[in-house]
Amino acid sequence: MIDHTESRSIRYEMRNEIEAIIKTRHIDRTKFHETSKNNHEKVIRKLYYSFCNYQKYPTIQLAYLWTRFRDNLNQSELISTNWKNWDEYINKIDLLIPEKDPCILYYLIVDGGWVYEGRLQEIKTVLLDYPMFMEDFYIFPKNYDWLLCHCDDGGCMIRLWK
Repeated sequence: MIDHTESRSIRYEMRNEIEAIIKTRHIDRTKFHETSKNNHEKVIRKLYYSFCNYQKYPTIQLAYLWTRFRDNLNQSELISTNWKNWDEYINKIDLLIPEKDPCILYYLIVDGGWVYEGRLQEIKTVLLDYPMFMEDFYIFPKNYDWLLCHCDDGGCMIRLWK
């Protein structure tokens, strides 16, 4: 069972913020949208079992997910931010994404367990307006080959793969 540690009102605040960004930035919902709510738990569960040490941490929990990653995963170089130039930081996502096909759809998971899918450009557009006070986010392809993790505690992001 997935442990939803965030309070319900905070969870919906995050979703409402992204919905406002989609509307304000006129993002095409065929290129970026929330996945079916029936699919959220399935995506989170598969992500957890693909990258986390579920034997040591059997409860699926998104809060501090980065503390549960398997030790044997490959890692990219760490990209950090001083929070002064969020745009530059978000644009560095391109350095961590191995595929260069602009039509590939990725999953994006944000605070509260909200799961979206979209093209990289639209994901970056949302993240550029995504409030920095929101915590971690994760981007990964639908085949779960790798995971990009942004950790707000360290102000950094990294790509992990098996």
